[in-house]
Amino acid sequence: MEITLEIPNDEVFSILETLKRIKGIRIKNIDQVKETYLMELSGAYKETELSEKGQIKLKRFEDLVDEI
Repeated sequence: MEITLEIPNDEVFSILETLKRIKGIRIKNIDQVKETYLMELSGAYKETELSEKGQIKLKRFEDLVDEI
């Protein structure tokens, strides 16, 4: 049986590590998940640096909540 899980980004690695320890579970495409996560994290870091230099303006938390 094959199952697809959607896991929040901030919990993905801890959950995957737990699943890898269970006998009989095989995880596919973990390298792709790690690469995507690291690219998103790198992008967020760069945006933070640009914001601190005054080159871009980040959205306020209230604005993000209003979008939801």
